[in-house]
Amino acid sequence: MTVDRLKLALLEKLLNARLDLAAYLQLRKAKGYMSVSESDHLRDNLLELCNSMREEAPLLKTCFDAQEQQILRRAAQALSTAGVCLMTGHHDCPTFVVVNARTLENCLTTLSLCLMCLQEHTPLGQP
Repeated sequence: MTVDRLKLALLEKLLNARLDLAAYLQLRKAKGYMSVSESDHLRDNLLELCNSMREEAPLLKTCFDAQEQQILRRAAQALSTAGVCLMTGHHDCPTFVVVNARTLENCLTTLSLCLMCLQEHTPLGQP
């Protein structure tokens, strides 16, 4: 995979993670709780993306400048924080969880800001 494609693929994965987190958070705020399977599914996806970013870090260092690398670290931190947050909330009911919406909202805000910064660095001519 070329460096440009890797960079574009990572931005797309981060955007999809942000959309998934935003949808989950919106439902969590509306219902007040979420099912364990929904939480587990999102948690697994977020932590899998973090793991993927860690494994591809040596190659990512070649296609992102120092400022973009710092932004990627903050994005990965937001993803992992959201993933850990999704592990909490198991109280009396084994099928529903009540995760901390404020923590997820902070993670979503950080991830959104990171994506905006990364997209500003991306040349407009990329397919």
